[in-house]
Amino acid sequence: MPQDTDIFDSNPDNDTLGGRLWRAREAIAMSETALAKALGLKKETLRAWESDRSEPRANKLVTLAGLLNVSPTWLLYGVGDAPQSETIASELSILRSQLQRIRDLREQTDAAIANMEKAIDKIAKHEGA
Repeated sequence: MPQDTDIFDSNPDNDTLGGRLWRAREAIAMSETALAKALGLKKETLRAWESDRSEPRANKLVTLAGLLNVSPTWLLYGVGDAPQSETIASELSILRSQLQRIRDLREQTDAAIANMEKAIDKIAKHEGA
């Protein structure tokens, strides 16, 4: 028979409410200004929430969770539906692109070294002649 479980049985995200709020906002690439406007509050209020200097009221917390595509329990306790970051895919794409650029530069450097070695050998042969 399955045991009853609750939200506290899972491993929580140990960040603060403000940290989770900031991460969820960043995960959907929403600016402070845009989120504050959507909530009908000042950007300074949102900053205070994200820096744990104050906390949103329950009605704003539920609205926040909806706007950020996370569960209210994740914002409050770090368990439940966490942000699904599209930025991870874009970060991976950027890193792969940078890695390819480094590989291309390495090939160009190897070719330049080989050409320089040939030129040195050619000059050395003329000196010895």
